[in-house]
Order: sequence, then C-alpha cells, then structure tokens
Amino acid sequence: MNGHEDLLRRVCDEQDDVLATLQLVHGNDVLETRLFDQLVDLLVEGIFLDLRHQFQEGALPREAYLTELASLGELCRSAGLLPLPGRNR
Repeated sequence: MNGHEDLLRRVCDEQDDVLATLQLVHGNDVLETRLFDQLVDLLVEGIFLDLRHQFQEGALPREAYLTELASLGELCRSAGLLPLPGRNR
C-alpha cells in the first residue's frame, strides 16, 4: 500500500469514527458542532484525495484533473471550506 492509499484509508476511518461519535454526543450542541465541522473537513479532504486517486490511476487525464482541481478548490474557497482550519501550518 502506498502513502496515498494510506491517507485515503485514514480519512475514511476518521470519517467513520466521527459519524459514530456524533451519535454518542447527540444533544450536546458544542460537541455536535465541533464533530460536524470535523466531518465536513474530512469530507472535503476525501473529495480531493479521490480526485488525486482518479488521476493517479489514469481514469482522469492530466488536463481534466487540473481543471477539476481548480474548480473544486474555487468552490470550496467560496463556501469557506478552504483552507481547512486543522491543516494550516
């Protein structure tokens, strides 16, 4: 398994964990909000990773990948989803 596949697996596992935890904190608005924000970040990260995976596997030509990447980035920025708060370093 390469680094990209490891990262995809980690994001999927974290999504599962957050979804399971959301059920446990039902009714606690502070924790629900925090977990929901974390889930949104993980979903956005997953979308970008999936796009990269499609490109690496040859299912998406380079030009289409770059166009899709730019469009997705702009949509996420305009929705306030980029940069990901937890990833600013």
